[in-house]
Amino acid sequence: MAARKNGKAKGPRMIKEVLRLKAMGLGSKAVAAALGISKNTVKAYLRAHAQAIGDGVPGPVVLALARDGAATAPPYAAPWAPLVDWAAVKDAADRGVQLAHYFEEHVAASTDPRLGAVPYVTFWREFKRRFPTIQLDFHKVHPPGQRGEVDYKGDAAGLGFIDRVSGAFVQCRLFGHILCFSQLFYAEATRTEKQTDMLGALAQSFAFFGGVAHTTAVDNAKAQVSRAHRYDPDINPEFFRFAEHFGTAPLAMRPRKPKDKNLIENVLGVFWRWAGPKIRQRTFFSLAELNRFVRELLDWFNNRIQKKYGQSRRQKFEQGEREKLLELPATAYEVGEWKKLKLHPDCHVQCGYNLYSAPYALRAKELDVRVTPHFVEIFHQLERVALHLTAPANHRGRYVTKDAHLPPAHLAMKEFTPMKALADAAHVGVATRQIIESLLTTVPHPLLHLRRVQGILRLAARHSGATLESACQVLVQLGVQLPRLDDVESIIKNRSTQPTVPASTRSMRAK
Repeated sequence: MAARKNGKAKGPRMIKEVLRLKAMGLGSKAVAAALGISKNTVKAYLRAHAQAIGDGVPGPVVLALARDGAATAPPYAAPWAPLVDWAAVKDAADRGVQLAHYFEEHVAASTDPRLGAVPYVTFWREFKRRFPTIQLDFHKVHPPGQRGEVDYKGDAAGLGFIDRVSGAFVQCRLFGHILCFSQLFYAEATRTEKQTDMLGALAQSFAFFGGVAHTTAVDNAKAQVSRAHRYDPDINPEFFRFAEHFGTAPLAMRPRKPKDKNLIENVLGVFWRWAGPKIRQRTFFSLAELNRFVRELLDWFNNRIQKKYGQSRRQKFEQGEREKLLELPATAYEVGEWKKLKLHPDCHVQCGYNLYSAPYALRAKELDVRVTPHFVEIFHQLERVALHLTAPANHRGRYVTKDAHLPPAHLAMKEFTPMKALADAAHVGVATRQIIESLLTTVPHPLLHLRRVQGILRLAARHSGATLESACQVLVQLGVQLPRLDDVESIIKNRSTQPTVPASTRSMRAK
């Protein structure tokens, strides 16, 4: 009567399990799911067993289906089983409590000697007899200092502060980081879940722990993972650099698998259920004030004695995990913003209001640019090709150039873009060509004012060639060799028969 699946026969033990679960009232589909076999295999067992009973062959269990109206043998129950509140066990398992944790707190710690002597394996088997379809999470053992888990609380209603200026309530997000061995927990309120806020909170958590775990498990948010994948995810470049700076290895968990980092998921919920009401009872007027109170709650939470271990998270951390953490780096990490920019023919990328040079061989190619408060880094295919100091925030239109990034001057003048600019200027008129030629040839490098040249020539399309030529004639008469685009536009708009020297041209003459 043994059925086969994938050519492999199932033994008498599997048959007994099928008959026992069916006798408990489960359907064929539920039995198949509980035992990891197909529904057709279950039906084959039941048909074979019914045939054997009909032929008078003794079976392992007297099975009675409801449609047959036969008597059903009661399922096996351990002598100690009635002492356990199985409904409470099931409710705890549904809430995500690990069965081993429940056993240690309610069964092994029982004062009744009949329960205290029950091994965990026996308790687990008795639970599976009653609830075969419930999936159980097995306890994960993490070496000290090996792993940390990071996440945001999905719903933290009431976490925030009141803006003193507008009087509006500013909703915040709850960031959490846990060390898996000691379960030492860190929490912080941030304005958003964006990368800048997340990395700032993560750096604060490392300082709170006094060290860094060897690996850091994260979910698939864009701040951490550029492209989610079950086996080969792409880590966000800024998060990768952050992890490299602190020496930890970023681990992206599988998409839609929150149990891959179940510790932080569980502890975040536990902490918020306890701390949330206390936070909502108070009023805060700044993010710093809110986080000071969160830190007070955090200290109490980490110093609370856990019944399971007989010590607090802090004690377990100090005794077995602190010395296993990696040391903090000597310098602070500077969070940067990444952009994709194309290198202009003048060998500069425009980042914000200023321009930064890169090697001329990469012109017309899309480059990765990382901007921090102090530096601008330019990358091509993961290789850094340029590094500049960030121009002051109050500067507009400033060129930050390295001479090595520009082609030789004699080669630059023969390139298509400058030659085309001279040809277009000659087509407009003699004065226009004189101004454009001056901008290209009377400066240290022909590409220095290339953008200005292109802007001036575009005025012929916006207005007319004759209008542009007239404005350039005025500039030639005034002796301005290096006019700015604003100067030419000002002359065109004024249309004055008696032109006056524009304010900015006085300094241009000196050039």
